[in-house]
Formats: sequence, structure tokens, C-alpha cells
Amino acid sequence: MPASSHLNRCPPCWPILALLGWPLLSAAAPQQLLLSAQQISRAGIATAPALATLPGDAAPAGNDLVLSGTVVAPPDAGALASAALDGVVRQVHVTPLQQVGAGTPLLTLYSLGWLEWQRTYLEKTSAARLAQARLARDEGLYGDGIIARARLDESRDAAQLATLAASEREQALRGAGLDGVALRRLRERRAPSPLLTVRASRAGTVLALPVEAGQQVEAGAPLARMAASGPLWVQLQATRAQLPLLRVGDLLQVDGCATLRVTAISPVVDAATQGAQLRAQQVGQDPCLKVNAFVEARQPRPTQRAGTAGGVAVPAVALVRGTGDARQQYVFVANGKGFVATPVQATPAGGGMAWVRGALAAGDAVAVRGLAALKGSWSGLGTPADAPAQGGQ
Repeated sequence: MPASSHLNRCPPCWPILALLGWPLLSAAAPQQLLLSAQQISRAGIATAPALATLPGDAAPAGNDLVLSGTVVAPPDAGALASAALDGVVRQVHVTPLQQVGAGTPLLTLYSLGWLEWQRTYLEKTSAARLAQARLARDEGLYGDGIIARARLDESRDAAQLATLAASEREQALRGAGLDGVALRRLRERRAPSPLLTVRASRAGTVLALPVEAGQQVEAGAPLARMAASGPLWVQLQATRAQLPLLRVGDLLQVDGCATLRVTAISPVVDAATQGAQLRAQQVGQDPCLKVNAFVEARQPRPTQRAGTAGGVAVPAVALVRGTGDARQQYVFVANGKGFVATPVQATPAGGGMAWVRGALAAGDAVAVRGLAALKGSWSGLGTPADAPAQGGQ
């Protein structure tokens, strides 16, 4: 049996054997394995070159953070159109799931109360106009010394109150759906109408229409429920290991869909899952996100494409553990005599690659297949020629 086999089988014997003059190799020293080309072929050993830089197709996704979560609507995304006055639904202009813009007509009501509001507004605007005219006349008379200051003050107060009353009625009409153009047309034509058109206050999607034509509705009754257009939220779950790598403001990517920005991270870790919840907001308004949909968001992690001084990239499968110290990693580097078990310091590079530093350079061939046979020979269990061909490690 080879001496190396005795050494591995009897660690307590090492100090004694050393005193007897047996050659001992350091656990972190390169060790030559003498193998012929025929032995290497029979063992099915294959090699790959060490690289100075990562290949272009070495996917960095191996380092990416992947978070799972559910799409939700922001609290302010819901919109409700309601009746400002009692009335009867005369016409429904939209259908459920229809996209609408701000100001789009939703329903038309026939309301005598609406007719009364317009009549009152016309009365108040007329009164305010007369009060302003009276104030202008009294200011002229006071300037000529014809009337006392007290009468001018009375006219000024009356004009202010009349203007305030007209402004109050105008705000009520605007709140019910009339814009500036419609108000001007009403003042010019002085022809109020009992038909009240309820419009969408903002762009969005009609979710439900709980009324139909001919239905009597009361003031404040819901007429249409909408989901306003805008960026959606995604509630995500992060593991305890992922949390230190995440910050508010980080960008996440839903594959083939939207970009998200982290807006909040919970300071509390769930006792059952040892994870925490975080919230991300959609950047832009890509319609691919749907409320209640389950999604996976990915945070690309930077992958070093070029090694540091003295470092090269090798396939991660080329790394093996030492026979004496399991903490030490090795690669088998090919040379003219066979392979050298070379100790290295390794760090993940992503995409199935690893950065290593040791006694090898870019272009050196390292074993990536047949590693079990090589390690067996290294441990003194025989040469690869004595073992069946190995297809893997």
C-alpha cells in the first residue's frame, strides 16, 4: 500500500513517521499525481481552461436576490362615484371593466334637486351682480360727498355677502360635475336642466356599476366603483439572510414586466418564518402587473467580470476539498506528468463559476470531470487506471 494511504489511515502516526524520515507533504502544498495520457482517458477526466475574465454568457443571475410577493392596490387607488342629489338613473354610459379618462361621463340622473340648485345659483349670481353695481354707484356718490361713509360701508358689506353666497353655490355645482365652461353657458343662457351627468373624477377602470337605468337613487348613494390608474404596490417577503442586502430605494425587476422600487422595509421579523415584509412601488404604469397576482421580483447582484491580481475564474465544479483539512479547497491542474492537486482560495463568481487564487494562471487546464477518480488516486486508493471511468465527480 502506498505511503500516502498509510498517512491518511493513521493520523496519530504522523509525528512518529516524520521522525523515521518519511516524507510528509503540507496540507496546503501542491501535490503531483503521476498519470499517463492513457490513464486519464480511461478515467474519463476532462479539463477546462482557467480564465482571466468571466465569459460573456456566465449569467450573473446566480447571485441575484429573488423575492416573492403579491400585487396590491395603493390605499388611494380606489375611487367611488356617488350621487350628489336624489334622482332617477336616466342613462348609463359605461360598462364594467371599461377604461375611462378623467371627466368621462359615467351616468346621467334626472333630478329636480339639481334643477333647484341651478336656479338658486342664477339667483345668487344676479344678486351679487346687483350688489356690485350698487357698491360702485355708492363709491361714486361718497367721492362726491353726497352720501355718508356708513352707507358706503353697508353697500360694501352687502356686495361681499352676495358674492360669497354666489361663490358657495358655484362650488356646489362644480362638486356635482359642472366645469367652468358649463357654468358660463348656464349664466349666459339662463336655462337650467334637470339632467345631472356624473363624471369620473380621475382616469381608471370601472370595476362595478351597482345601479341601472330607471333606478331611484338617494343623495350619497354609490353609482360606480373604480380602480384609479397609477403605479401599483407589491408586498414582498424577504428572508432573514436577504434583509441585510436590501435598502429603501433599491430597484427590483419583475421578469418580462415592470421595474419596482423598494419604498419600505418592515423592522419586525416574523417569528414563524424568520422573514420580514417589504413594500415596493411600480416604476411607471406598465399594465402587465395585475392586482392580487403573485410575482417574483429579482434584484441583480453585481458579478465581478475580471479577477483581482493573481486570481482566475474556473468552473465551480472543479473545486474539491482536501483529504486532510476539509476547509482547504483544491483544483487539479494538468501538466506534462498528470495533474497537480493545487490549493486555492475560492470565492463565488456567479453563473457556475468561481474566482480562485493559487499556483495557477489563466490558460491552465483544470479538471472538471472525473474528479472522483483523481481524488481517489490522491488519497492513495489507486490510480485512475485501476478505477472505472468516471463521468463526474
